[in-house]
Amino acid sequence: MNIKKENLSKIAVKNSVYSLGFAMINKFGGLILTIILARLLLPELFGLYSLVLSVVVIVVILADFGTDVTAIRYISKALEENNKEKARSIFRFLFKIKSLMILISIIIVLTIAKPLSQIIFNKPLLFWPLIFSCFYIFAESLKSFFGTPFAAKKDIKVLLPVELIFQASKIVLSFIAISMLSYELKVSGIFLAFAISGFLFLALEIFFLIKKDKELILGKLLKINRQKILNYIGFAGIAGITLIFFGSIDTLMLGKFVDAEYLGYYRAALGLVVSISAILPFTGTLLPIFTQIHNRRLDRGFQKSFGYLIILIIPMSIGMMFISKHIILLIYGKEYLPAASSLLVLSILIVISPLISLYSTMFQAQEKPKILAKFMTISLVMNILLNYTLIKILLTISQEYAILGAGIATVISNVFFLGVLVSKTKSQFKIKIDKKIILKSIFSTIIMAIFLFAFMSYVDMNIFSGATMVILATIIYFSAMFFVKGITKEDINLFRTIFKR
Repeated sequence: MNIKKENLSKIAVKNSVYSLGFAMINKFGGLILTIILARLLLPELFGLYSLVLSVVVIVVILADFGTDVTAIRYISKALEENNKEKARSIFRFLFKIKSLMILISIIIVLTIAKPLSQIIFNKPLLFWPLIFSCFYIFAESLKSFFGTPFAAKKDIKVLLPVELIFQASKIVLSFIAISMLSYELKVSGIFLAFAISGFLFLALEIFFLIKKDKELILGKLLKINRQKILNYIGFAGIAGITLIFFGSIDTLMLGKFVDAEYLGYYRAALGLVVSISAILPFTGTLLPIFTQIHNRRLDRGFQKSFGYLIILIIPMSIGMMFISKHIILLIYGKEYLPAASSLLVLSILIVISPLISLYSTMFQAQEKPKILAKFMTISLVMNILLNYTLIKILLTISQEYAILGAGIATVISNVFFLGVLVSKTKSQFKIKIDKKIILKSIFSTIIMAIFLFAFMSYVDMNIFSGATMVILATIIYFSAMFFVKGITKEDINLFRTIFKR
């Protein structure tokens, strides 16, 4: 598809529909898995699992070091030029770098597993899960890289059934591991289950890649500008590592200062927020699009994406604040009720995180990862200082207040980072957001919030009444948005056309 001749909104929404399907399977499957693990492991073991997972996510990003986003960016550019040999050469060059980084990352984990578990976190049960997580790191890293050609071609439809198999196998194999293994090995078994599922996904991914377009990875190579790609990888890698530390520092610091069960409470709340915000589809498919458009089309494409996100994220965030206690009780059970206060604060991230992702995509697409890396690092330092200060101060009151402090620190540092990105986007790309859509969404959300407050004041909450309340609140919000012309017939027709296709 020649993007220069296509309606940008239709391209973005069409790909976002497939991205939404993929994200729904991925995040809904992940949420189901998290709920099952939280309920079966209970707060203490779930806290240990969450701590290992935070370390693993950091290592996976280290193994990536910007290669995935670089592959999407440069392969999509080569395909736009109808130069498949160049795209293939870029893919193979980046695969060598990725393989080396995976090897280095696994060696690092094997080396630090013992001191990390016994000295840093003072939780000896972490040792074997960290060792077994290396299998998962290997599978996950390769899986993500071999998915880049699909993203670069804006064709992830083929991966939808593969992702469904992957999520289902993770749930089934994790359940088997927990059922069969002893208390000390349950978490280790979970990561081994994840690895087996990852290798299954990787095999199917390679099969479909070869079947659909084997010339993209097999064939003769061209000479490419490696230095330019390496420069991009460098800043993209720093930005990626900083970002993942940015998202994991709260868990790592809580792992040092609080008991595993309180870490479990915090991760239960954070996991719910992350799952909800990550379902939003628009940013995942925009990198190859933003790479291939410029000037007024870039402005329009960004404005459209921003507007559609705002329509969703503001009411979702406020709605989650209203039902935080009830949703924790429903999903995780009464054992996790101390997580409700953290969820109340972290719900703000449902607005912040998708916007950070959208703005970050713009800088990546326009070859400005250096700006991302710089301000991400500043925000990370702020995050560390705030987390340490608030956790230490509030820990003198209780561990529940300490996890609340971590949530506050995370929200403040994310708000700061988003503010910087908004300012830099305005100065670098001359894009100024139309505030009307924000005001219209806020107005409609206030109407929705009034309904929620009245409903919860006069109706006893249970599963049936809660579901009814959510449905009615959704109808009220979108009706208000349509009334104030925050949603137009053009938007409705656009989505209707895409879904008909």
